[in-house]
Amino acid sequence: MDTAVDVIPIPRVPERARLRDWRALFARLPIPSRETLPGRYRGEFVGPAWLRLGSPVLLAVLGMRGWWGKDFAAGAHGGVNLVRRGDGLRPSVPLLLREGLSRADGRLGLQVEYPREAGWRWRPFVDELRWMDGRTLLALTHLELPGLRRLTLPFLLHREPAVRPAS
Repeated sequence: MDTAVDVIPIPRVPERARLRDWRALFARLPIPSRETLPGRYRGEFVGPAWLRLGSPVLLAVLGMRGWWGKDFAAGAHGGVNLVRRGDGLRPSVPLLLREGLSRADGRLGLQVEYPREAGWRWRPFVDELRWMDGRTLLALTHLELPGLRRLTLPFLLHREPAVRPAS
């Protein structure tokens, strides 16, 4: 499914912007509905250099080396993280989509959470989602751990075109 979303384009924040700038942008963006999400999204690390360079290392330590992005299933109740292996993409850590209150602005929206089968390392992670434009989601990750709930780390998810079978 390759459903575009009609939203008012928001000026992009420079990819190296401070965390608070990403959080301020997130608060102004529209909340996605489940129907608009299904598809494959390529991830992009943004924010300060320590975050852009450190995120791939942290993901590798947590067991998701070569993270490429996310694939939200039709029906938008779940999906999977994708990792690059050899010349292709492979499913990795499963995910669930739930409604929840945003740590960034208190609005009710869709959040990526991780089921038990994802393992104890992923259970505290929550990704909140907002549309930047019809093809790009701004996600803010936070950890459901004391002292870390207010720290939100940004990344982008760019919808990939749907692959159409040859006729």
